[in-house]
Amino acid sequence: MMQSLRNAWQARWSQASAREQTLVRIAVSVVLLAALWFIALRPAWVGLKAARTQAPVVRAQYEQVLQLQEQVQALRAKAPGALVDAKVVLQNELSGLEKNARLAVLAERATISFKDARPEALARYLEHARLVAQAHTLEMHLSQVGGLWSGSLVLLLPAPGSP
Repeated sequence: MMQSLRNAWQARWSQASAREQTLVRIAVSVVLLAALWFIALRPAWVGLKAARTQAPVVRAQYEQVLQLQEQVQALRAKAPGALVDAKVVLQNELSGLEKNARLAVLAERATISFKDARPEALARYLEHARLVAQAHTLEMHLSQVGGLWSGSLVLLLPAPGSP
């Protein structure tokens, strides 16, 4: 069957004029180029355009992952034998919250009261409480007046002797 189709095609082709043969070749070339475009080139082109628009977002996420990795490495770098006293860390960092800050410790909970603290000082205090003292925030009661923060924090301190 294939042989008969091939023979019929060759017979028809040999009967066609040179002009008809040229037009058929051009038509087949156009169809092949269109197929090449829609099957191979266009999807790659669309993917490249999408990658260019997503690159800044992915780059920002990558930078965030690197920052988190640095924090993890800093926490792992702490030697297990070099335990810090969370109460001492919280008390030492208290001066950054202005002179009106107070610390009260009852069992495993620390309550910090402060008035008129700068936002960057409060952020730095919370970061040290989390990373250095390894305390977890249980409650926050905050108010803001004129760009300064006042309120209280209740932190859960790590159990003594825990890494």
